[in-house]
Amino acid sequence: MVDMEGVQADAFAKDVETCRTVASNMRVQRTRMYGSEVSDVIVIGVAMVFPVAVAGAALVGGIATAVYDEAYPGGGPAEPRMQQSALVDCMARKGYRNMDPNVTVTYVAATPIGPSLPTRKTGLDTYVAEKFAKATNCSTVPRAVLEEKGPGFERYSVQCANGQTLALRCEFGNCSKEAAVGN
Repeated sequence: MVDMEGVQADAFAKDVETCRTVASNMRVQRTRMYGSEVSDVIVIGVAMVFPVAVAGAALVGGIATAVYDEAYPGGGPAEPRMQQSALVDCMARKGYRNMDPNVTVTYVAATPIGPSLPTRKTGLDTYVAEKFAKATNCSTVPRAVLEEKGPGFERYSVQCANGQTLALRCEFGNCSKEAAVGN
């Protein structure tokens, strides 16, 4: 059940077919599990007592594994619930909203963390200017903006937490306060 408001039937049918194909081609990769030291000791002990039985079991297990791996080279078929989840998540990625309360959508669209900071002019001594502003308790997270650049120097302005603007002049990695201008 999908919210069909504003959805074209042709596009919907195409998206459903694409997602069904993706879900039906889904395979589960088996993980290799290794036994514990205790089970290894037990297997070795049984092999010493019944070597023919262990060899026969190993042969049968090896043949079964080879047949299984040939039938499902990319892993085993996915469970129906996994395929349903893959189908629903695929549709959610395409922007469809699920209306069925019995179906859980695990896909969550990425949301922006917050407004991005505006682009600012920077120079060679931007880091040094911000470090100076932080050391003088201007701001806990200062953002120095390059105002002017000349041979061997750069001028920065930093907006302080108290509303004032700190003007800095940096020469070859050394910054000093020029003047505080009130807003």
